[in-house]
Amino acid sequence: MADKIHFQIATADGVVCDSMASYALIPLSDGDVGVLSDHAPMIGALKEGVVRYVCEGEDHFAAISGGVLSVVDNEVILLARTAERAESIDLARAQASERRARQRIEAHAANTDMKRAELSLQRAIAREKAYTMLHK
Repeated sequence: MADKIHFQIATADGVVCDSMASYALIPLSDGDVGVLSDHAPMIGALKEGVVRYVCEGEDHFAAISGGVLSVVDNEVILLARTAERAESIDLARAQASERRARQRIEAHAANTDMKRAELSLQRAIAREKAYTMLHK
C-alpha cells in the first residue's frame, strides 16, 4: 500500500470508481496532471476528457466532464458532473451523440445553446476516446 493512492470518481448519482491505484492521469482545465503516491496537496478544475488510472499494473479509463479534483494525503477524489467507466460505454450511442452535437453546431440555429452543444460534443468525444483506449 506504500506506493498506492486511494482513487475515487464520484458524481451526484454516486460513486463511479473507488480503487487503490498506483497512478492516475487526470485532465484539468490548465493541462493534464499525473498523480503518484505522496503527491503534494492540490485542488484543480476538471475538464471534459479521459481519466487514466492504473490498478495492479492494468490501465483503466473513464470519461468525465467537468468538476473538481482534490489530492490530499494519498486520497485522490474527482467530483465530476458526469463520469462513465470505459467498459460501460456504448460506442454506438456515443457516436450518435457526437453526430447530433455536430449537427446542432453546424446548423447554428438561433434557438441553439452553442455552449451546451459544444460541451455535449466534448463529452461524446471523451466517451469515444475512453472506449477506444480500453479496446486497443
